[in-house]
Amino acid sequence: MFAVLRILFVLAVVLAGWSVFRYLRTRDRYWLVFLCRVIAATLALLLLFFIGLVAERIFWL
Repeated sequence: MFAVLRILFVLAVVLAGWSVFRYLRTRDRYWLVFLCRVIAATLALLLLFFIGLVAERIFWL
């Protein structure tokens, strides 16, 4: 499970970098909205990762 989350996190970082690059070249608002969505999804992914680690720590003792 955590390997999939790590892959998704790397994908989110790449997408954020791409959207910043595209925004700086085109100044299109779409890329800012896309960046906000990627950041929100990344924060949700980090929260899920943290909850998974806490649950693993609690239930594997």
